[in-house]
Amino acid sequence: YFTLFMNLLNDCSEVEDENAQTGGRKRGMSRRLASLRHCTVLAMSNLLNANVDSGLMHSIGLGYHKDLQTRATFMEVLTKILQQGTEFDTLAETVLADRFERLVELVTMMGDQGELPIAMALANVVPCSQWDELARVLVTLFDSRHLLYQLLWNMFSKEVELADSMQTLFRGNSLASKIMTFCFKVYGATYLQKLLDPLLRIVITSSDWQHVSFEVDPT
Repeated sequence: YFTLFMNLLNDCSEVEDENAQTGGRKRGMSRRLASLRHCTVLAMSNLLNANVDSGLMHSIGLGYHKDLQTRATFMEVLTKILQQGTEFDTLAETVLADRFERLVELVTMMGDQGELPIAMALANVVPCSQWDELARVLVTLFDSRHLLYQLLWNMFSKEVELADSMQTLFRGNSLASKIMTFCFKVYGATYLQKLLDPLLRIVITSSDWQHVSFEVDPT
């Protein structure tokens, strides 16, 4: 549609040029051309205004067109869009979302053998003081992409390779232990609640347990 309107504007300009060259411009024809041109510009501005996210990106090159008439026409359309009060906040949000999406794709990128080059590189360079935050981010990202298994496999394999003995596995301050702890908090909390909730409710509400004290130190 935008191309159709653009061609229509070019036709209007060509007719005006022909009339000017032949000297046969009539007042009625001039008014009709001006009205047609105005309506076409308005249609183009409404079209872009309704599809500003994709439409503006599609047509922005016209502002740098070598033809001065085309460039002036686009600036006129853009001016009307701004006069209509178009908000470009959604455009910025879309661009920002695309950047975050690309960043997530990079972090969760997986090799042919199931390795995670970016995630493992982050594990090697991020200081230990930020491992809690890194563990939260990695688990959240990989879980959203249904790749949590790959993350755990890579991290735990590295933990086993670096361990001095079986007794020290997941006992040190490592990123693998942080990830495991965060997984327990996220997925284990619901499990514990479902498991213990009915048992504790019986103890709290049943009359058989009302006179039983569970105080470790009665004093």
